[in-house]
Amino acid sequence: MTQVPDAQTKAQDRPGWLRWAVLFAMSMVVFGSYYVYDALSPLKRAMEAELGFTSGDFGWIVSFYSLPNMLGMTMLGGLLMDRKGVKFAGFIFVLLTTIGALLSALAVTPAYRSSGLNAFLGSLHHGWSGELMMMVLGRFLFGIGAEVVIVAQNKVVARWFKGKELSFAFGLNLMVCRLGTIIALNVSSGVLHVTTEYTASIDPSTGLMVMNAHYVGLPMAMWIAGLVALASLAAFFLYMFLDREDYKAGSDERIDFKQFMELITNRTFLYIAILCVTFYSAVFPFTSFAPDILQNKYGLSTQLAGTLTSMVTMATVVFTPLAGWLIDRYGKRATIMIYGSLILIIVHLTLAFTSIPPYIPMGLLGIAFSLVPAAMWPSVPYLVKESQLGTAYGAMGLIQNIGLWGIPILIGKITDWFNPGVTPQKVREGLATWNYVPALIMLSLIGAVALVVAILLLVENRGAPPERNLELPSSALNEDGGAGQEA
Repeated sequence: MTQVPDAQTKAQDRPGWLRWAVLFAMSMVVFGSYYVYDALSPLKRAMEAELGFTSGDFGWIVSFYSLPNMLGMTMLGGLLMDRKGVKFAGFIFVLLTTIGALLSALAVTPAYRSSGLNAFLGSLHHGWSGELMMMVLGRFLFGIGAEVVIVAQNKVVARWFKGKELSFAFGLNLMVCRLGTIIALNVSSGVLHVTTEYTASIDPSTGLMVMNAHYVGLPMAMWIAGLVALASLAAFFLYMFLDREDYKAGSDERIDFKQFMELITNRTFLYIAILCVTFYSAVFPFTSFAPDILQNKYGLSTQLAGTLTSMVTMATVVFTPLAGWLIDRYGKRATIMIYGSLILIIVHLTLAFTSIPPYIPMGLLGIAFSLVPAAMWPSVPYLVKESQLGTAYGAMGLIQNIGLWGIPILIGKITDWFNPGVTPQKVREGLATWNYVPALIMLSLIGAVALVVAILLLVENRGAPPERNLELPSSALNEDGGAGQEA
């Protein structure tokens, strides 16, 4: 009987240039998602000034991105991709990211703020303005789409590059994604910097003159993010043109309950999933608050704080592809995850308890943020079957977003709890600062959990067969057998 080649074989039999073109197209799709996600970070103070948001409100905005994925959307999206293909499922979720980004931009638009719709939405939930409701809705829809799009990206890269330059390809992909973060942080903070207007007034409680900032560029910064989301939708059309054959699970490759149980009882995979949620929970929520943390601790301007925060991703642009290349050549995936988790703890404790210049811990965080993802994401295709790959990445996205949903809320609430008497107005007027030390201690403890899980992963991996041994270089892995080969 003639054996039908699987999806991975078909993809790798295509011309070499096509693999890199597909990688570029999917990287640009996720570039847009990263831009929209991180464009919000430098805008916290502007939202406090223009919209009256508190730290808790900002935490809700960040967290609602992760709510649908915490409830299982990435898992459902991964299952849909495994059954219907990346093109069908991917288009739906890329479209949702675009709609969500545009609604978030609408929330800060003067025409909307003066509309009856804004007043109506503001009446639905006590304590939430119409602007907050619309922005939360936008981030919710954006979150539904963006995390599943990342699952699609991971599935495509694994299919086209497994057995070749898998870790390096993931590294390049992550490099492009991180560029989205760098550009977002600098564009958003730059727009605010050149458009902010200042007026002087007398504080009635102190009799002192204070400078009041009016962030007129807030809508512009948000609408730029909306346009980037539209560009990422166009990049997905490019991917669909390049990847002419959309592969999906056949009737003999159903993801049944038995296969699902095999996935969730795979201890090595579970350790990676737990490491994913703990590591990212100590990074992404931190970078959302980092500009404000740096402004309050070091007295930096909005623009400089945004630039220093972007150092995290600037470092990943250099070190993630390099780490991927080294992993392909020398292996040591589990060991590298241990080093990255240890650095993460050091970074948060340094910011909490020392006066070391901020560019040092931010640069170190960039190194940690290069090492762990470059080792973690390319490990999954060696641990699960290809017909389960979308489900596996979806499961990781689900558990990851539990942390990404809850931790920003905790950061906002902890900051409010430990700063009695501090208000956004006092902070804007230079009469008070937010103390983020308790929040940084919490993040370091999350990093400690990541370190323990990484050590457990290394111990578990010691008894793994060659085709699943994450410490081996790619050339030593058995590409013709093991978890990556369909039964």
